[in-house]
Amino acid sequence: MRSIRLAVVVWLPFLLPVIYPMTLEAAQWSQASYVWDSETLLDAEHRASELDALHKAGMGKIYLGLKSAQLKDLATTRQQLAQLLEAAAGEGLQVSLLLGDPAWIEPAQRHQLTDLLAKLKGLSFTSLHLDLEVEQLGVPVPDQHLKDWLDTLRAASAASPWPVEISSHHRWFADANPGQTCVPCGLPEAGVRQVSLMIYTRNPKNSARLAEQIAKRWPDLQFRLAQSAEPQLDATESWAGASTEQLQHQNNVWREQLQPQGIAGIDWQAWRDFPKR
Repeated sequence: MRSIRLAVVVWLPFLLPVIYPMTLEAAQWSQASYVWDSETLLDAEHRASELDALHKAGMGKIYLGLKSAQLKDLATTRQQLAQLLEAAAGEGLQVSLLLGDPAWIEPAQRHQLTDLLAKLKGLSFTSLHLDLEVEQLGVPVPDQHLKDWLDTLRAASAASPWPVEISSHHRWFADANPGQTCVPCGLPEAGVRQVSLMIYTRNPKNSARLAEQIAKRWPDLQFRLAQSAEPQLDATESWAGASTEQLQHQNNVWREQLQPQGIAGIDWQAWRDFPKR
């Protein structure tokens, strides 16, 4: 929950009203990871050990991906998902459904997303997390693609039984260019309130500063900071090679700095690359 300042008015019979500021609780902080390969968690034989590994790594939330083969055998997958969600809830771990096909941004393909959401209703996910990177449809990004992106998010929000979140490159949350569609302006109306900002840099001061600036610029949105541990990225963009202890220390530093600004946590891309104890 974002920190909000309220005014408490105290009336005294002989004075004008005195206004005292009161601050509500800052955003609840959590550490999360993208789990694109969910086979291990869905496997009953390995589920407990994988949940234990997530717990030891300090994760309070995961974004759980599904592959096309899992979706083709939906009856089996739904049963596995229900079992996982029950086990994760028992461990205090939030599980969001992670979907990420950028083709769904295009109007002709949008129904594939809404059809899939209809098939997955009834499962107790915490949220729907959409990683629809508009840049993957081609750069430079035409303005129509930004409008299509917002239209897809609006359709997803209407179809989803869970709150809709997104991950996005931070460029769309800078000041909009004249004549360009303002993505953050349109997100609340599209049913999206939480955004994981992909600010991939090994420089924690730079990522924190940019996240703070964006959070202040768009107070109607709730932000999380997304970081990468992927070894294929440039060393200046990824935390690959860092130990679990190093990343836990950095998580604590970010929490002290960013939580008071209303930023709700750190998201690691991806669990496969995150250091395990």
